[in-house]
Amino acid sequence: AGRGRGVNGGITANEVAPPGIGGAMMSGGGGDPRRELDQIMNWDQAGAAFEREFKDFCDRPENRPLMERHQRLEMKKAQRHARKMKVAEFQEKVMASDYEAQKAIAPYLENRVLRRVIHTFSNDPQNDFGKWARNPEVLRLLAHAKELMDSGKATEEEVEHTMVSWLTSEQNPAQKEYELKTRQKVRVPTEHLISALNEHLEERRKGNDLYKARKFHQALAQYSRALGIVELVVGMSSADQKEIDVNRVACNLNIAAAHIALENFGRAVDACDKALALKPNDVKGLLRRAKALMGRHEYQRAKGDLDRVKELEPWNAEAEQVLAKLKAQAREQSTAQAELFKGCFEAR
Repeated sequence: AGRGRGVNGGITANEVAPPGIGGAMMSGGGGDPRRELDQIMNWDQAGAAFEREFKDFCDRPENRPLMERHQRLEMKKAQRHARKMKVAEFQEKVMASDYEAQKAIAPYLENRVLRRVIHTFSNDPQNDFGKWARNPEVLRLLAHAKELMDSGKATEEEVEHTMVSWLTSEQNPAQKEYELKTRQKVRVPTEHLISALNEHLEERRKGNDLYKARKFHQALAQYSRALGIVELVVGMSSADQKEIDVNRVACNLNIAAAHIALENFGRAVDACDKALALKPNDVKGLLRRAKALMGRHEYQRAKGDLDRVKELEPWNAEAEQVLAKLKAQAREQSTAQAELFKGCFEAR
């Protein structure tokens, strides 16, 4: 039968159903029962064929923007769900606290900035929200911040900036804990994780092309976007998380390479530190950090990384080349310093 036999000339049920199944289950019969049964029993093969065709469809260049848009929408949906879960958890902890704690924080919950501060009380390791909500020093700081904003002496943005600057500064003893607690994460199933990793790989590919073209600032921006994607997601299995961490290492090392090219050696060291925290014996990470340390004239630390590479890979030729360069730079610096001091003494 041809097309156009459905309602209003549309497609019939038989035409949209899988082969055989449409005839057996939707049209009420008319086919060879044995053939229909064989096709139903072989549905796994049909499903696998459909999966291959769908993958080919997704991989076509003309369909890539559509798939990337869909992936971004899925990630945003997961983020919204995670935020809703956090709000629900916060509300539950507030309601579970005693009356005095609820009464103490009530005046500050209407303020966006102070509400975010109070939200952090739920991060207490002992799950004791009330301990912070009743703390006189905490309440005094909340009251002072509210007074500044209510009187117009400081805007919400200024108060928030001051608080965040302190919390993220190295002078704050709890800086690491704060960063760990406030880092946004989304737990995603494997199928969504694959989409996220594909998106991050596309950003890294663009970064690599820009790096090869010596457009280091733009490459750094792409690498940072890629890292942002893999920093956001959390795997729901150890295998998924291992794959995420592998790509986190790669992104940080890409970022380090861009910083070295831009002679931002301190930031390059930081990026390498993050990579090596995940994979301490990564040879590429050790070599890259050694180069960044050389840029900072920290030759002893750089030599330590190179010695570690030689322990892991005694045959590594690049390590030998970098070590020779390190020794030459160290000699040049030593000679320059000697000449400087000699000139100072002669001037006197």
